Amino acid sequence: MSERPETERSSTVKFDPESIAAYSAADVSLWSWTDEDEGTHVGYIADEHEKAAMGMAFVHFRAGVEFDFTWPYDEVCIVTRGSLTVDTLGRRITARAGQVMTQPKGVPGTFRIGEDLEMICVHHPTFARANGMSLQEYKAATDVGEQPSLPVTAPRRAQSAGGFFDPAVMQVFDISDIPDWITVDGEQGAKVGYIADKAEGAPFGLAFSDFRRGGVYELEFPYDEVAAITSGSFTVRSNGRSFKASAGQMLYMPHGVSAVFEIDEDTVAVGLHHPTFEDAMGHPPHEG
Repeated sequence: MSERPETERSSTVKFDPESIAAYSAADVSLWSWTDEDEGTHVGYIADEHEKAAMGMAFVHFRAGVEFDFTWPYDEVCIVTRGSLTVDTLGRRITARAGQVMTQPKGVPGTFRIGEDLEMICVHHPTFARANGMSLQEYKAATDVGEQPSLPVTAPRRAQSAGGFFDPAVMQVFDISDIPDWITVDGEQGAKVGYIADKAEGAPFGLAFSDFRRGGVYELEFPYDEVAAITSGSFTVRSNGRSFKASAGQMLYMPHGVSAVFEIDEDTVAVGLHHPTFEDAMGHPPHEG
């Protein structure tokens, strides 16, 4: 019998676009925006320079921070601690731990941080593609006191009149909002519930995953996926490596790379992948 690969215990993991890995805030290679007095940190794991299909970042805000912002890309943030409120287009939304907030490109919002906040944020396209400059170039300019001029992005037209998902407005989703689940393993109770995919006008696939302790799954994805783990933990074995992924981390899974997932605890995660399921598989996620 062959020996199992030793579980990684390194405190810092370098991003590799061809390897499955779990990342924490300690692994960020670039703080693109930091204000120690305000208690504001945006730290990227990867973007265009690292050959990632999506921008991947950890965001920390101290309670009391307020700011106005308009996104140049479509971003999804998963709250892992604390809460925030956003006033946008005449509406007020609040996102709390375990919930998902969508931030479409070109849509303005006033952000108010109600309590110390931690989020995992993923966006498409990358910062570099959306803004015409890399994060490294942006950081170099801001480090010397310059404020680069970034392009203004027009919002897309509304495509949903009060439905479940609208790609033109900011929304907050909870796992209890999922109207239709896909069963992955009926015996173990594993399931995936999509918030949005191509048919809903999203530029990416967005879904909750709910896996029960004891399940073992060998998976290979036809797209690049980032999963934000909101609760639980599991062990990943891939290419002779083994590591544990836990709540508060993001798991990166490149397309075409297989892995075995052993569910150590009941686990909930939010997955974001590009391209969409329909573009990758040729049909919507609930068909076939």
